[in-house]
Amino acid sequence: MIGTGDGKRSPIKVVSRTNQAEPNTAAPNGTEELRLRVQQLSLREQIERNHFLLMRLNAANARLIQSLEQGDAFEAIAEIIANLIGCEEVAMFDYHSGEQNFSLAWTSGVEAAAMQPFLCGAGMFGRTVEQGVSQYHERQPETSLLPHEKTLTACIILKSSREIVGVVAMFGLLPQKSQLEWADFELVKFLETYGAVAIKFQRLQGKQVSL
Repeated sequence: MIGTGDGKRSPIKVVSRTNQAEPNTAAPNGTEELRLRVQQLSLREQIERNHFLLMRLNAANARLIQSLEQGDAFEAIAEIIANLIGCEEVAMFDYHSGEQNFSLAWTSGVEAAAMQPFLCGAGMFGRTVEQGVSQYHERQPETSLLPHEKTLTACIILKSSREIVGVVAMFGLLPQKSQLEWADFELVKFLETYGAVAIKFQRLQGKQVSL
């Protein structure tokens, strides 16, 4: 028994606790739920787009590897452009850095005779080499295009270790395709380097055979 010195019991004080506020566990409102859902869809789209691109790049890479054995680098590049980008009208030009001129190397879907004006290296085609970057019709002022360039879609620079190997001229896209898409530009970047590597490899093979 707990007591005081005078023998009387001390009253026991009962301290009552006030109710503490409970954390807000309410579900997010409709606006917040919608915002989260939109973010999820955006992230999912990024992954799916990347998967789609990787599939196309893998297909392009496999075809270029095959060309190393078959010695058909130009055909491989044309097939990649036709099947994965959607352009069956292609001309490829070798660039000779010493003479700073071009020669027609290969065509598909266009007449070789119609490619002769490009050999002068002027216009959008010439700027591809002058600037060292691929050029696109949709990004060019119409006044800067020469008459024989009106049907061009793009001029792809082929460059390996800063050496310009050549230029690929892409003309009309397939009827069901109105313009180049984001994945097409990524494929062009791939071809800029690895298309050039495949062509250089083929040239070395030719030199070895002639020894």
